[in-house]
Amino acid sequence: MSIVMTSQNSRQTAPVAVLGRHVVLIGNGMVGHRFCLEWARLSQGRDSLTVLAEEPVPAYDRIHLTDSLRQADASSLELSPPDWYQKHQIALRLDDPVVGIDCEERKVTTRSGAVHDYDVLVLATGSSARRLPLPGASLSGVHVYRTVADLRSIRAHATSATAAAVLGGGLLGLEAARALADLGLRTHVIEAANGLMARQLDAEAAALLEQRVSASGIHVLTGCSSESISQNGEALCLNFRDGRSLAVDLIVMAAGVEPRDELARACGLKTGARGGIMVDATLQASKPNVFAIGECALTYGAVHGFAAPGFEMARVLAERLHGADIKFQEAEYPVRLKLLGTDVVTIGNVRDDGELITYRGKGMLRQILLRQGRIHGVSLLGTTQDVGRLHTAVLRHQRLWPWQRRRFLAVGTLWRPAAEDVSLWPAGTAICQCTGVTRGQLSSAVAQGCGTVESLCARTGAGGVCGSCRPLLARLCGASATPAVRFAPALMWTCVAVAVLAATTWLSGPLPLPESVQSLRFDVLWFDSGLKQITGFVLLGIMLLGMLLPARKRLRALARAGDFSWWRLMHTAVGMASLVALTVHTGFRLGYNLNKVLMLNVLMLAATGSFAGVVVSLSHRLAPAHARWLQTGWTLLHVLLCWPLLALVVFHILTVYRY
Repeated sequence: MSIVMTSQNSRQTAPVAVLGRHVVLIGNGMVGHRFCLEWARLSQGRDSLTVLAEEPVPAYDRIHLTDSLRQADASSLELSPPDWYQKHQIALRLDDPVVGIDCEERKVTTRSGAVHDYDVLVLATGSSARRLPLPGASLSGVHVYRTVADLRSIRAHATSATAAAVLGGGLLGLEAARALADLGLRTHVIEAANGLMARQLDAEAAALLEQRVSASGIHVLTGCSSESISQNGEALCLNFRDGRSLAVDLIVMAAGVEPRDELARACGLKTGARGGIMVDATLQASKPNVFAIGECALTYGAVHGFAAPGFEMARVLAERLHGADIKFQEAEYPVRLKLLGTDVVTIGNVRDDGELITYRGKGMLRQILLRQGRIHGVSLLGTTQDVGRLHTAVLRHQRLWPWQRRRFLAVGTLWRPAAEDVSLWPAGTAICQCTGVTRGQLSSAVAQGCGTVESLCARTGAGGVCGSCRPLLARLCGASATPAVRFAPALMWTCVAVAVLAATTWLSGPLPLPESVQSLRFDVLWFDSGLKQITGFVLLGIMLLGMLLPARKRLRALARAGDFSWWRLMHTAVGMASLVALTVHTGFRLGYNLNKVLMLNVLMLAATGSFAGVVVSLSHRLAPAHARWLQTGWTLLHVLLCWPLLALVVFHILTVYRY
């Protein structure tokens, strides 16, 4: 292996190869894990790496922490299983935090008393959730939102709660609010600034985002500063500086993070006035052979609170330790939020000085910040169209030509629609906005044998942060980026059975009547008034039961009632049961006049629902755009057919009892 050798008084910018050294990595968050990935790729097991982790579980995906709040098991967040570290000869020590660093002796001591010698020390201690210094902040029921342990604590408290407040209207706060609302809690977002995502959005975009969030059922209070938290019986009372108060059962503080630099300060490393371990462009700290990466590192005078720059630091440092002469370069990284169907992406800061041009229309707000005619920032709300090309434009400060300005003001885009074939996009277009991986880099990886989304992600680092670029990766390598839905085979065959039964009812004609009175007289089901009413109301009950699936999607009270995939499968099973009940009720007789219209409506409802279900079950095998188009189309037809069904059923019942 090779490492960067420097003296305490003079830092070298070029790496020097030294063999047989041992590296200790403090921290096993997302950035620490990315360093392990890069290390394993470069060292091929020839070098020694020990990872000292504070948490009792291996590295997990903090970005999708919200998605797992409703699940009792957070194992789906795990980035690599423990045996992956063993396979790559990386010693992983969990639940044993470092308590001291001796830079002179090059030793690290953990809580258990273990002492680890190092030749190179990498600090990836990350950041911690900022707990607001409010009176009452330590009361039971007041949580922060950062780790799996925090998630478990919030989930346990939420089981007995009905109302919650989130302190902070930034990215983390809105994600936490969405998760709490999904748990069925009446949720409030409290933001001291005058708008949501105040660090990224201007007043107009923030106001539009607030409208979208409020329309989803989350109550938003902006320009509202919290003063204290008090206990009121079993409830918590959030007191504001303007004299108002809010009673809730649970409070989540999501007001930013603070770099974990306490170990660095204790061992004499230089830190910033507002926190963060000071490093140079080679990511070296103020003492020899000590480096810092991720959210704990202060680079170019700033601490980066997002995963993408941390991933880039991990890559740069791993390659430098193996001989590459590269440095960490600061760049504009996208900030992305997807909340309740609303996409928000910002690149750069549109609130800086410059000319802001804006497109409004079709439920979207798109803004571009110009300085001397060049693109320096972008804000997108409602759609992420062209986000890859816009990211590239911001990174390169591309000039905005007059015809592009006219097109943007008219239709909201700078370019004509991009080709469906991603391989035809410009080589410099950023496909993964989180890591800056371009189409050219991905195409090169495909040419070198990467034939799956997973192999492309492993080779280039694309798709490993928010995952939104994975459909584009799939189109590049001809694979599927969409995993199969749960119960996909059962869903598909149930839908096929429904379609076959609906077609049989339409095509087979009435069941023949018994030829003699000595035969089994099943025809009494259709001619006996009492049995006819019983089978009719059983059919009506089954159909009403089938309508619980839309209720599961829209009523928060049902959010805890099992996985949605299970509900969808039960919906199709109820659909098949309704056709069986229909056969018992009618004997494949379509009837006449409005009765025939009612029968056809029921059969078409079953058929369109089964087609939509088949598309869902096969979505992982279809092109993403085609899957969305087919699913949306069949689902829309299915929903539209419900409206005449209700009227026809009511009219049918009235005519039976009236005439």
